Amino acid sequence: MRDAINACRYLFLRECWEPEENILRVVVEEVKADGPPEDFEVLPDKVIGGTVAIESDPSCQMFELVWPSYVAYGVRKESFASRDDSEVFEGRLFRVYSKSNYRDYVGRGTFASDEYPGPLKHWCLVCLTHLVDVVGCAEPELRRLRPI
Repeated sequence: MRDAINACRYLFLRECWEPEENILRVVVEEVKADGPPEDFEVLPDKVIGGTVAIESDPSCQMFELVWPSYVAYGVRKESFASRDDSEVFEGRLFRVYSKSNYRDYVGRGTFASDEYPGPLKHWCLVCLTHLVDVVGCAEPELRRLRPI
C-alpha cells in the first residue's frame, strides 16, 4: 500500500482527526492535473499562463492511514515547509524519515525515546497543500478506500 501511495502524482489531505483518544486517522486522496491549460489572473496586472486544474474523480485512489498510538503529530501548510538536505528519508509522498528536524523537535519537547515507549519513527504524508508529520512506535494500518 505504501508503494501505491508513493506512485500517485499528487495527494490532497481530506481528513486528519482522532476517532478515539490517542488514535490518529488520516485520509488522503489522489488528484490529477486535468483539463485544458488556462490563464490564471493572480493580480490585476499579473497572469500565470498554462495552468491546469487539479481535481479528483471516481477513478482516483483514496487511502486511510490509522496510527493506533502516536507520540506527536502535526500538520503544516506546504507553502511554509522548508527542505533541509540534512534530513534523510525513503519514499516520495509517504515518507519514512531516519533523520528529521521534526523528530528532533519531538525529542526536545517530550521524554519519548527509542527506549520508552520504544523505537521511534517519523512518517510524513506530502500533500499538495499540507504535510502531515507523525512520530510514534506503532506502524500505521493502511487501507485503500477507493477504488474498491
